[in-house]
Order: sequence, then structure tokens, then C-alpha cells
Amino acid sequence: LEGNENFMANIEDISEAAADLGVKKGARDSAEVTITDNDSVQVNFSPTMYTISEDGGSVELMLVASGPAPFNYSVTVDTFDGTASDGSDYTGGSFEVDFPAGSTTASLTVDILDDNLPELDEWFGGLLSVSGVEGVTNGPQSLANVTISDEEEIFVQFDRAGYIFDEDVGDGILTLVADKPAPAGGYSV
Repeated sequence: LEGNENFMANIEDISEAAADLGVKKGARDSAEVTITDNDSVQVNFSPTMYTISEDGGSVELMLVASGPAPFNYSVTVDTFDGTASDGSDYTGGSFEVDFPAGSTTASLTVDILDDNLPELDEWFGGLLSVSGVEGVTNGPQSLANVTISDEEEIFVQFDRAGYIFDEDVGDGILTLVADKPAPAGGYSV
């Protein structure tokens, strides 16, 4: 982005050959010429896929502009729930991300919340939008995906060290216990 550029075009002299044919300068012998700047800066997530451990604290989403702008501007990133939930798995919302004049990178830090529950990996998204900034637009990578990987382990064991059954009892029951609740959907051992 460089802004519009202007210059003056003037008819300075008429060649001798043209003058011999009767060509003369008219009253409008100068004109202002404007070259409009139609370049634009595109802003994208880069990368678009992130993975963070549930106990990782936060994830930094990177935004990259295709070129520098000669002015400060802001873009908006709105988070949205996938299988992860705002408020229990991450701290989401609508965030303004600032690009100082001349910069091509900016970032947004999203806090990850550790619930200390064993569960499957979960995800949430970020949607980039640019509005009201002349010369700055969304690029094709305006959607980011963050996977929160669960690090909690579940220890499963027998409820006692040994079992004794009479041979005519039929089916004996061995009981397993876990140190944490099962994630949604359960599991088999």
C-alpha cells in the first residue's frame, strides 16, 4: 500500500514540423494525473492448525499480512466452540488484534483451561475478519483450528490383589476400579 500518486503532465513545446502544419498549444496545456493505489494487504492465519496440551497454559495464534501497510490497523478474531467449550476448556471471545504501521505479523494469545478431567481431544476455532480498513482484506486462510490434547491419565486396576472362587460358582466377578471418572463415551479394557 502506497497511497495514490499524482503528477502533472504538461505540453512544453510543439515540434517545428507540427508548428509548420499549424499545430499550437491550446488553453488546457497541462493536466493532473492520479494513479490510484489498488494494492491491498491480505491478512491470514499462519499456520491455520494448532495443537496445545490441556496443561499448556495458552496458545498463540499467528496472523500474517501479505505486506506492510503505512498505517496502524486492527483486525478481529472471534473464537467459536467446536467440541471444546468457551469458559471450561478455553477463554474465548471477540478480540481486536493490532498491526502497527509497517508490520506484517501480529498474534493473539488464547488461554487454555485445564479441567483435570480425562477426556478426548477437543477443538475450537478462530475466525478472522477485516472490515472498515481501506486496502486491507481477509486472505483465504481466515479460519484457524486449535486442538486441545488431553494429558490426564486414568489408572485402572483390580479392586483387590486376589480372588478365590469355588469351582462350582459359575461365573466369578472381577471388579476394576479407576482413579478418575471415565470421559464421555466411556472406554473398554
